[in-house]
Amino acid sequence: MNRLIRITAATLVLGLGLSSVSVRAQGDSEPYSPGQTEDAVSYWLPRTDIVLTVHTRQTLFTPGEFSRYAERYLRLNDVRDKAEETWEITGITLSTKGTPDKGQLYTLTFKGNRPRPYIELTDDCILSCVNTQTVKETPMSVTVIPATEPAPKKSAQAYMTEEIIMSGSVAKMAELTAKEIYSIRESRNTIIRGQADNLPTDGESVKFFIEELDLQEEALLTLFNGQTQVREESFTIEISPEEPVSKLIAFRFSSKLGVLPMDNLAGEPVWIDISSNNLFPGTDNVQKRKSDRKSSMIGKKDSNQFLYCRIPGRAAVKVYNNREVFLTGEVPLAQFGSVEVVSSKIMGRQSDTRITFNTTTGAVKSINGN
Repeated sequence: MNRLIRITAATLVLGLGLSSVSVRAQGDSEPYSPGQTEDAVSYWLPRTDIVLTVHTRQTLFTPGEFSRYAERYLRLNDVRDKAEETWEITGITLSTKGTPDKGQLYTLTFKGNRPRPYIELTDDCILSCVNTQTVKETPMSVTVIPATEPAPKKSAQAYMTEEIIMSGSVAKMAELTAKEIYSIRESRNTIIRGQADNLPTDGESVKFFIEELDLQEEALLTLFNGQTQVREESFTIEISPEEPVSKLIAFRFSSKLGVLPMDNLAGEPVWIDISSNNLFPGTDNVQKRKSDRKSSMIGKKDSNQFLYCRIPGRAAVKVYNNREVFLTGEVPLAQFGSVEVVSSKIMGRQSDTRITFNTTTGAVKSINGN
C-alpha cells in the first residue's frame, strides 16, 4: 500500500498550515488557464517537487489463547500475553517530479502569416518540446505467468482433538494441547529413529510424514507462543521548496503508530535539509525575476516572441532524525535556478529547430536542426 502526504515547504516555514494558495491576477475571478489557441500558446515553466518514499515494516503480534499456561505445560519462558504493534523504517528513497510554477506563465504569439511552430505541452500545460514530439514508449507485450501462492496454513483449531475441544475450561484445553504437542514430537522422533510401525520404505513418504508433523506442532504452538504477522507499506511525501530550508519536518514517525503527519506530536520528527549547491552565477536573482514577471504574466497574455526555459539549480538534500541519517543526495531544482530566454530566431521562416525540454526541471534537453 502507498499513501501520499504533500508538503509545501514555504507554507510550513511561515507557519500557515498546509493550505494551497492559488495566484490570481488582480480583478480576475478565476486563475488563468494556459493552453493553445489559433494565434498563441500559453505555457507554464515547471517547478521541481522533491518526492520522498518512506518504506516501512509493520509487525503485528497476537498473543496465544493459552499464553498464560506456556511455562507450566511447555516450559516456555518470556511468552508475551499482550497484543503489540510495532513499526520500523526500512529505507527512504528520493525522486523528483515537475509541477506547474504558477509564477512562471508565458505566452508565445504568432503574428501575420508566419509559419507556426509545433508546440507540445504536457497535460499540466508545461512546455515539453518545439517542432518535435516526445517519444511515446510502446508497451511491450509480456505474457505474465501468475506466481503460485503457497497453500494457506491450517489454523491450530484444525489439529485439536475432540477431547481438547470438549474440555470444560481453558486450563484443561491448554493441558491437553500440550500433551498433543508432546505426542507429535514423540511420533516424529519414532519415525526419524526408524522405530515406527508400518514405516514407509521410500524417503519421500517419510519426508512427507515428518513435514506434516512439523506443521501440526507449529500450529498448536501458536496457541501458546502467539502469532506474528509482518507487512510492508510505503508512504509518499511530496515537498515543494521555495527556497533552501533547514530542519523542515518532513513527517513524524512512531514505532507504535508508523508514519504520521507533521502536526501529530505522537511521533518524533524526521527532518529534511534542502540547501543550494549552485555552481554558476546569476541564480541568486531567480526570486527577483519571478517577482518581476508575476504581475505581467499571470492572468493575461503577453505578446512576447521568445521562448523561455530554466537553468535549474542544484540542491543538496539530507533526511534524518535524532539518531540516524536516512539519505543524502543532490538533485536539480528548477526554482533554485534562473529563467532564461531561448532566442526568437528559432521561430524564423526557414527554421526547423527542434527543442526538447525537461518537464521536471524546465532545462533544455536537446536542440537539433538549423
